[in-house]
Amino acid sequence: MKKLVLPLLLFMFLTGCNDDQKTLEVNDIGGEESEKVKIIMENEEEIYSGRAIFVEDQLLVAVQAKPWLDYKKTKIEKNLKKKLEESFPEYDITVSSDYKLYWEAQKLLKEDDGEKLKKKVEKLKKLKKEET
Repeated sequence: MKKLVLPLLLFMFLTGCNDDQKTLEVNDIGGEESEKVKIIMENEEEIYSGRAIFVEDQLLVAVQAKPWLDYKKTKIEKNLKKKLEESFPEYDITVSSDYKLYWEAQKLLKEDDGEKLKKKVEKLKKLKKEET
């Protein structure tokens, strides 16, 4: 009986912590396109949180994969980028699952100055390229 208690408690803890709510944020500059990006990210099962930033002809998307899928991050990035490129061929799209870019994207969502936003997005894109 004692051997059964620990696995049962562990199971209850893990299922109790399961939260299917996704956190998806997109800046409002994209308008109708913002909603389209949200829908695409919502349909991705591997993603539990994401942020997208539209700046002129650029789209920066930072996502967080579910913890047990960390080993598939590059595949998740490629799949999401492919879907976004099909929907938005006119944008230069950057997709990252790096937490640093995700964190910085949160700050950029609050930025109002378009020129400053563009410079910071360029900086993040360079950071992404250095990572690989």
